[in-house]
Amino acid sequence: MSGTLDVRVCKLGEKNQMEELRELIRKTSIKELTTTLKAKLSRSDCINFWNYLLLACDANNVETREKRFACVRCFLDGLRTVEMSYKLSVDLITRLHQDLSTYSSDELNWILEHCLDDMRAGDAKCVAWKDLLPETLLVLIAKPRLVINGIAMAGNELRDSTVRNLCTMRWPSTILTPIADMFIMLKLSYAERVTVLNKFAGALQELSPMELPALCYQLFSMCNSAAQLIIPLLALEKYFHRNYYKRLFLDMCSNSTDFDSIDAYSDKELREAEETVLHHLNYCTMYLLSEQHVAIMLRNFLHMPDVILTPFMLSAIISMTAVNRDPESARSSSCILLPFLRNVIKHNEDERTLADYSVWCRDTLQRQPVDLLQVFTVLIDQNKDGKDVITPGLVNLAFTLLKTHNSPKLNTLAITFLTNFIRRRFMFGQGIIKRVAEWMVVDQEQNQFSECLTMLSVADTYTVSECLETITTVMEDFLWLPGEQSMRMMNFILPLLKLSNRVRDALIDVLRKAMTKDFRTRRMAIFGFCMILKQLNNSNSVRQSQNASSFCTQHNISGYSMMTQSSLGNRSNPQRNFDMLTLEIIGILRSCFDQQLDIRRTLYENLQRAVELNAKLVPHVLQFVDFHLRSFFDTPPADEVGDDLDTRFSVNYELLLGSKDEQVELKDNLGCLVQFVSHCLTIFERAPSGCDVREMQRLLTLCTQRLVANRLHLEDTSPPVTHLKCARIQQELNLIEGLISHSLLCSKPNNDVIKQILPLFKQHQKLLKGLQSLADSSKKTQKHSKQSTTNDSTVVVNVSVTTAKLKQMCTQPENIWDLTILEKLLHLLHDDLVPFASAENTTQLRSFEPLVRYVLEITAQKVHAIREEPDYKQLSYSKRTLKLVTDITKVIYERCILRLPDLWRDFDLESASLAAKCFMECVRTAHETYAKRFKEFVKGFDMATINRSKEGTYVLQGVLDQYMKEDASNSDSAEALSNDKQGAKLPVYLLEALEILYDHIGYGERAAIDSYTWLLEFCQTWELRNPAMGVLHRMLFAQRQKTHSGPFFDAIARQLGQVLGTQNDEDVNQQSNFGLKTLDINTTGSCLQYMYAVVQKQLEDVDYFIIKANNLKYKCNIVPESDRVYYRGNLETLEGSICTQLILITRTLLELTNVCIPLGSHMDGLMKLLIQLYTCLKNLARHYLVGYTADASNGKSIKFEQLLKNVGKPLSANIYQLISYVEYNILDDQSKEPATKRKPQAERAKVLRETRLIPKVILAIENFNKHIILLSKKAKTNDRLANYLHFGAVRDFNIKSGDLKAVIERTYSHSSQIEVSDSNIEAVEDEEEGEQQQEPQKPDSDDEQASSIAEPNDDDEEEERQPSKKQQETTRKPQRRRRAPSNEAEESQPKRRRGRPSKK
Repeated sequence: MSGTLDVRVCKLGEKNQMEELRELIRKTSIKELTTTLKAKLSRSDCINFWNYLLLACDANNVETREKRFACVRCFLDGLRTVEMSYKLSVDLITRLHQDLSTYSSDELNWILEHCLDDMRAGDAKCVAWKDLLPETLLVLIAKPRLVINGIAMAGNELRDSTVRNLCTMRWPSTILTPIADMFIMLKLSYAERVTVLNKFAGALQELSPMELPALCYQLFSMCNSAAQLIIPLLALEKYFHRNYYKRLFLDMCSNSTDFDSIDAYSDKELREAEETVLHHLNYCTMYLLSEQHVAIMLRNFLHMPDVILTPFMLSAIISMTAVNRDPESARSSSCILLPFLRNVIKHNEDERTLADYSVWCRDTLQRQPVDLLQVFTVLIDQNKDGKDVITPGLVNLAFTLLKTHNSPKLNTLAITFLTNFIRRRFMFGQGIIKRVAEWMVVDQEQNQFSECLTMLSVADTYTVSECLETITTVMEDFLWLPGEQSMRMMNFILPLLKLSNRVRDALIDVLRKAMTKDFRTRRMAIFGFCMILKQLNNSNSVRQSQNASSFCTQHNISGYSMMTQSSLGNRSNPQRNFDMLTLEIIGILRSCFDQQLDIRRTLYENLQRAVELNAKLVPHVLQFVDFHLRSFFDTPPADEVGDDLDTRFSVNYELLLGSKDEQVELKDNLGCLVQFVSHCLTIFERAPSGCDVREMQRLLTLCTQRLVANRLHLEDTSPPVTHLKCARIQQELNLIEGLISHSLLCSKPNNDVIKQILPLFKQHQKLLKGLQSLADSSKKTQKHSKQSTTNDSTVVVNVSVTTAKLKQMCTQPENIWDLTILEKLLHLLHDDLVPFASAENTTQLRSFEPLVRYVLEITAQKVHAIREEPDYKQLSYSKRTLKLVTDITKVIYERCILRLPDLWRDFDLESASLAAKCFMECVRTAHETYAKRFKEFVKGFDMATINRSKEGTYVLQGVLDQYMKEDASNSDSAEALSNDKQGAKLPVYLLEALEILYDHIGYGERAAIDSYTWLLEFCQTWELRNPAMGVLHRMLFAQRQKTHSGPFFDAIARQLGQVLGTQNDEDVNQQSNFGLKTLDINTTGSCLQYMYAVVQKQLEDVDYFIIKANNLKYKCNIVPESDRVYYRGNLETLEGSICTQLILITRTLLELTNVCIPLGSHMDGLMKLLIQLYTCLKNLARHYLVGYTADASNGKSIKFEQLLKNVGKPLSANIYQLISYVEYNILDDQSKEPATKRKPQAERAKVLRETRLIPKVILAIENFNKHIILLSKKAKTNDRLANYLHFGAVRDFNIKSGDLKAVIERTYSHSSQIEVSDSNIEAVEDEEEGEQQQEPQKPDSDDEQASSIAEPNDDDEEEERQPSKKQQETTRKPQRRRRAPSNEAEESQPKRRRGRPSKK
């Protein structure tokens, strides 16, 4: 029967015989209809029967409606039990949607409850409710009035109630994706959408990776704004961190892997899920959200690097950038999200610095900074597997970090990332290198691009060498770029020269062209040729031949005979290629001997460096320089004379110096040449072959002997002084220095060459003294010239300029010794045994004090000069220079610093001071130039770990203690160490070195606490005679912040009050201070500035953490309820820590505002601190004001109220008292001057200068008070918070006409020498008093006539006596016209004195 019914229904429906179909349904019973429907549910043609069945049911017939609803109930019940395809169920539900508007409210409510029951069941196979429930609710919303379960309500009320029930019910994890799809169709409001997303954020943590992408697609589709999108993103970040990245980071940090652990999900599943989620994120937000929308939302996480700088969040943000979606056409300069990520990374690096220097910052952060290198390593490894979802955006992020100006840390991160990235994904290398090379040429002021190319070239030389077109383009740019820029850029080519002959030959061609350009370009060419020589060996010296049949592999060899070319170009020569290319390059460089001095010195310096690194160059270089050296000495060859004793010998100074139009022309520097040749000869002695150097050695030896025997004519140092004379003396000094270098390098234990150093140095000192006498005579000449040419200003100017140049040449002669020579000299003068000289020959040198002092002074200068060397020399990457600095420091430390007390007692105090200076310069140079390798540097000279002795910091502390003891014991005599000019500098040098060493001690090391303990004891024990030792206070403050927290600086401020005096002794805190003896009248100025700097930095840190608290508060509002308690606890802790720090700062400023600080820069510094403090307090009040509720914040504001108690009334009262102190002190200073000598304009400028910050301070206080009043009203605390504030009265003022008239008359009298008598002024005042009596409405009270800035009175009685606002307004006009009291009454007012008031 049932089979017949469904067939009949379908046939009638297909024939469109609706009347017959309706009649059939009317005659059929409910049971028969439901039975037929159940039988048809599992069949694919059920949709036809279902469609015609619903069409046959007449909505206007009660009986038919009952049958229809019975069928609907049967159909919905059958969906739970009958298995059918998803398509069929969707079709059946969709057909049911069409007639929902014809159902009654009860029927629709039953359908709604049925859907909710199916949701609670959580059957993943029965999800038809996800389509039916939203449509049912839409129909119910349209009904104006409903009665549900006997309760009357509107459709919107039912809809809201249903959505609330859906949000509060438990969602089975098996049907989360259908639930999300259902909510998308519900058209939720913003608040409902946020609630739903928060619930999903908590529920998705239990899903498997395979279920995650589908749900994420629904959630991303549900989000209409970036503020909603962040909710699922944070939940996904937590999911992937907990299940994958946390374990991955632990494995990266540990040396072993736990293979026995069994994880719930495999790494492959998690990575595939993450990649799919990122794909859905990109797809869903591509046209919905722009970068600007996302950036506005992410701005709330700008100061939370731990949230943003995770692998998933970085990938998610990068995937939404335009440069990642369309890398070909999108411009990185228009991207908004990449600069945001750059700022977050910068804040992360700043937090790392904060954690290193401050205990409070370290405790407040509550976590370690993000290790970005780890994060980048993970992202690169994921890219290596071929998952390129974010590759373009990731590379552009590195470019953004690289292009950041004045951010070495970010630049270093970018360079490290690009280096590792190209190693793994070399296919992207050419594009990256081309982009960086373009920026290097365009933005020449930035060094990071050339540094990046150099690091890439070193790390992946093969990949860079393949970019021949880019390299050639850059090399061609060398011809028009500034020389120093080209030399800096050229360093990235150096590693390529060993691999690529094409790069080398292209560089040679470019440098050959550069030799004919301007001066700077020629210097660049010399630098480039010497750079090529460094890398040359026989295997990489083959030139690209123009003719394949050519015998010679070189294009040409300039300046060498055919015989030389034939001998060196012989194929039997094993070094044939090397010799030929070397000769070609040296032949090109030969033209430098005919050019100016700087070109020649550049040649000597770079050739010496090339020879030191490539010893095979020595024979060719010595042949190259042989004739040039001989040309400066006038002496017959060795084969023409039998004995050198009486041989003619002189120096051709005309080849070194020239004079034209009274201008000295420096052609060459013989001393530099001699030193360069000496280095080459020393290297040549290791393998003496290929060159005859006997004549060069004879010339240098003969020159040394003649100088030692005083048989070589030197310039006369007697007046008059001329440029030519000074220049020749400079040449002679450098020649002697070069010969000293030669003697030192040639010295061996079996010869006596070292004996020549002392007589040479004495000749050097004699010339130096003569040069100093010429400097003194130039001063007298300048005075005489000024007196004789007073009427001719042009002559005076010319004489002054000429004298200044002469003075510089005389007083600052240049020394040519390099670090290698200085290291050997230090060993010679300080070591007991040296390998290159015998003990009996070194004794006399060590006892000669001028030589020891001169070497130490020159060493300090040369080490200091390392910090000022140009970037193209790449000294920060030079291992050789670092080794030399370390060796020099080791000699100074072991031979001078460890026994410094014995040095100043038994040898020479000035030498001890210079040794301390030299040690300080070495430490500072290593700190600034080799900051990353500073610990390696310290281990190089401090052998405390090996020798089990005291570390360097403890040694310096002991030396300082010994110095202070000896100085204190001789305090009353002239022999005191601090009375000597050099002796006073010694502890300052040691303290500066100690400060740098302290900076590199980690906060977790024992030495950090010991350093603070020693500094505190030192300051409490010794009094300072030298104000320069005030640097102790800066060190004390820094170590205090690094190792301790709590009150400290308020005690320092109290002690400053004891030294400078206080404004009000009653307000002085009687708590004990630290009793620093170093804090006296001589060091208060520097101590104040150091304290200002510390407090300013503390306020900046507090400001940063206030913004961080704002970000954390925003996060608390969007995380799921399960995580909200945890983040609110973190927020309360952060707020409490901020308030505690501000309380300490406030107490410090409370003490400082009571100190009689001198006017000027010290007072301005305090005013600026007060402005910064109240700005910070205002920001904190705004933090509490945003989202503040009385119920939720009762427990949070305890610390804040305590802060208000400290800052509200006491500090404000002190500030107003300080303002009066400033004003009265200005008036006191002016009143001390006689009336005839007073300058009104200067006085006016001084008043404006001293009081310019006072209005800003008052404005900052009032802004803070305004926010506290708003917070008090919002918190509904009955003005409890506002009662803590210190309110000022109306700061109105009246113009005192008598005083004004007097000032005007005095100004005119001063300018025109006319004095106004006192009687005239009194007459004017009498007239004004008469006018005043004619005005009956004016008050006569003296209190109302006084004009000053009113300060508040906290007594209730005076508040009651204050006039109402209306009364003040009515009396304000007459008060402004009222005359002030007379001058006698004014002068009777008390003046505030400087310093501490006297006690009676």
